[in-house]
Amino acid sequence: MLLLIGERNAAAARWIAIGATVATFVVSVILWRDFDTTTAAMQFVEREPWIGAFNTWYHLGVDGISMPLIVLTAFITPLVVIAGWTVIEKRPAQYLAAFLILEGLMIGVFAALDAMLFYVLWEAMLIPMFVIIGVWGGPRRVYATVKFFLYTFLGSVLMLVALIYLYLQGGSYASRPAGHAAHAARAGAGLHRVPAGLRVKVPMWPVHTWLPDAHVEAPTGGSVILAAIMLKMGGYGFLRFSLPIAPDASRELDWLIITLSLIAVVYIAWWRWCSRT
Repeated sequence: MLLLIGERNAAAARWIAIGATVATFVVSVILWRDFDTTTAAMQFVEREPWIGAFNTWYHLGVDGISMPLIVLTAFITPLVVIAGWTVIEKRPAQYLAAFLILEGLMIGVFAALDAMLFYVLWEAMLIPMFVIIGVWGGPRRVYATVKFFLYTFLGSVLMLVALIYLYLQGGSYASRPAGHAAHAARAGAGLHRVPAGLRVKVPMWPVHTWLPDAHVEAPTGGSVILAAIMLKMGGYGFLRFSLPIAPDASRELDWLIITLSLIAVVYIAWWRWCSRT
């Protein structure tokens, strides 16, 4: 609807956007109210056939990990709309539409239980954020958007290879497949590629350099979404896919994750010290 309104009535576009995002937040609060905290089972599950040839399902659900992140996403988006209420004068309807699309995709990522559906939504998030930075960003927005897209996309290619490997080994893209133990044993080698893609989204050293440029050049709303929500998706991917499906393979990479994290801590401390001297 916002895209149809275009520039004819910017005020109406703003009110429609704030109404849609507030309604989404209210629904998320109701969802949280009805969430059963006494069970670890997935709740509010929807499962319908999607791509039958590849045993891929439109499979959604929430648990104690994804529920707070969905509520956080629904809470932050109205604030982003309000932040750009008068600041964004260039194509405000398209600006707000990009954030509404991004909100739906982010909630879908946190609710997806089919790995291929997760991947499609994960990659689709790049498009509205690419547009937000590239159109409404700062002076070096083109450089920032290209760098942001290339880093995150190339990292995700490794994750796609791993997900295809999982399917070839287990015949399913489910995050909690039947015959979990046997599936995990076969999937171990493939899961080594998933963290490589997730590390870009965290982001961990040395694949973090896209983030400062994206933050600096993004409009305020884009920077808020990056910091508050999108940077949490890498860690969420570790918890949702790497650890549950192949815990042994994930433990083999503990030393690498710890080493990269320590390097990042030392590097930041050194950089801060150098900037003051």
